[in-house]
Formats: sequence, structure tokens, C-alpha cells
Amino acid sequence: MFGGFGNLIAAFIVFLILHSIPPMQRVKSYLISVMGKRGYYFSYSVVSVLVLVWLIREVWAAPYIEVWPFEAWAARATAHTMPLATIIFVAGFLRPNPLSIGPSDGYDKKRQGFVGIVRHPALWGFALWAGAHLLPNGSLAEVLFFGGLLVLSLAGMAIVDRRKKRTLGAVAWNELSSGTSNIPFLGLLKGGNCRPTVKDVYAFLGGLALFAMAIFLHPILFDVYPLSGFS
Repeated sequence: MFGGFGNLIAAFIVFLILHSIPPMQRVKSYLISVMGKRGYYFSYSVVSVLVLVWLIREVWAAPYIEVWPFEAWAARATAHTMPLATIIFVAGFLRPNPLSIGPSDGYDKKRQGFVGIVRHPALWGFALWAGAHLLPNGSLAEVLFFGGLLVLSLAGMAIVDRRKKRTLGAVAWNELSSGTSNIPFLGLLKGGNCRPTVKDVYAFLGGLALFAMAIFLHPILFDVYPLSGFS
């Protein structure tokens, strides 16, 4: 059924359902009331990892149908993009930002750092990761996987914006979001700034460490050398 792509489609549907829970405040609040805050976040993290592993396994198991061939330039483009992706991804979870996912306490609008560059650093980091990996991986299953995650990341920005507007209120949202944008660097043209805090520095260093770890683990986990485009 579905030409051998049935399990991949099923895994992706479960992945989408799972990641629709956090924006659904009633469902999330109910789960927290049942499991507790720590129990919810621990369980959600474990299930998310398991579903992602399942999804990746189904990508590997799907029939190989070439959409475009592998090109060395595409692998090089991925390698060049990934340090930026890992840095802003880590920034999304490390530095305070009441406008997006991740911590919100301690946000200083006079020192927006990465938030002044993109309103949703974690989602943009994930989008860059998916888009960069889409280039050298041209089988149909890989295109569906990375392309779907890219669309999900970009759509997630609008979903988070809508939720934050509702929870913060119009006045607070307008005040906090001025000088930011979902389009990279546009917020700087709207009066924002990218003056860093110490958390932005930690995010930069942590992102580089994550990139180095990915280079080391990639051949072990995926049997693919990520710098093959340079050989």
C-alpha cells in the first residue's frame, strides 16, 4: 500500500500529531495536571526522540526513488550552513525570549542578541538544518522527510506567533515584538538590535560544540561522512 511508503507516512502523521500538542494549551495543561510538569516534559522528550528515530528508520527503509542526484556542491553547502543552524538552534533554547519557544524570564529588549536577528531562533535553526540536508539527499523518501520538516518549521513560526499574541495580550506582544521579525535581519531595519548578552555568547559556543559533535557522530549514526563534499 502507498507504494512502500505507508509506514513512512504513518510515522510522519504521528510525528505531526505529537508536535501539535505543545501549542494546544488545554491538552498540554491536562497532561501536566496528570503527570506533573517534570513528568510531562520528560515523557514528551522521550516520546519525541522515539518517534523521530522511528521516522528516520522508515526513511531508510522506504524504496529508493531518485528525485535528483547527489552533487558534491550540495554536500559542501550543507556543511557550510550547519554551523549557523546549530548556533541559532542552541540560542533558541538557551537565551531568554518571551516571543518564542524556550525560556522567557530575563529578556532584555535593549540586548536582543539572536532574537533581534530572528524572532524564533530554534525554529529557524531547525529549518536551516532541514533545508541544508534537503540539498544532497535527493531520494523521494528523503525529500518528503526533510522537505516536510522544513515546511513544519516555517509554519511553526506563525503558529507560535498566534499563540504568543493570545497569551501575552496585544499590548505586551506589540511592545516585545517590535524590532523583531520572522524574516532574518528585517527586525534590525525596524529598530531592533543584536547587542548580545552572555547567554548569546554561550549559545554561540554551544552551537559550535554541537556542530563538532554532529561531525563526529554523523558517520557512526548514519554511516555518512558529512564533509564528503570536500574530498
